[in-house]
Amino acid sequence: MYSYLIEHDLGLAPNPFGKYCTLAVCKSGIRKSKKLALGDWIIGTGSNALEDTTKKRLRGRLIYAMQVTEKISLEDYWNDARFQYKKPVMNGTLVMMYGDNFYHKDADGNWIQEDSAHCMTNGTCNPEHLRKDIGGKNVLISENFYYFGDKAPIIPKELIEVCHTTQGQKIVTPDHLALDLIDWFTNNFRTGIHGDPLNWCEYNPNQLSLSL
Repeated sequence: MYSYLIEHDLGLAPNPFGKYCTLAVCKSGIRKSKKLALGDWIIGTGSNALEDTTKKRLRGRLIYAMQVTEKISLEDYWNDARFQYKKPVMNGTLVMMYGDNFYHKDADGNWIQEDSAHCMTNGTCNPEHLRKDIGGKNVLISENFYYFGDKAPIIPKELIEVCHTTQGQKIVTPDHLALDLIDWFTNNFRTGIHGDPLNWCEYNPNQLSLSL
């Protein structure tokens, strides 16, 4: 189990919409890890930078958990018919705006960053985001996931050590701690989407739409 703190929750990383929860941008260290295997879990927990609508800090809450069921390259992700709906539409709903499928190569093998949440405000390429995102090499895909967003539950005190406390990520040890956390959320919650991304509260409510 890989664990990290989430500082921004926009429905981009992870992108939980549709049948698949995907991690295609950010967290390059996890996405390119040679230790990560199919069946492993990734969890994102709240940081002091995250607040709910009442301005309550969300440290110690489970924002999402995904079991990695597939791993493919960024280029294959762009071309895969299953993930065309995750290509961003910047004048669409928030679900469409925060699509995470926006990297591919041109005929000369150069990376293209399509207009997306990681571009500059004028829609041009953001070189820093591009460098970090393509550095992750892979897209992690899950058909077995729990996304809580603004309904993030408090992690039980006896399991709180699963949370990472600094930047980057950690592998949760000992193994029984990770297994106990999995037992907790699988026994208490259904799979799929439970809430909206936390940072969506900054938008006009008319823009919210989880339907596809």
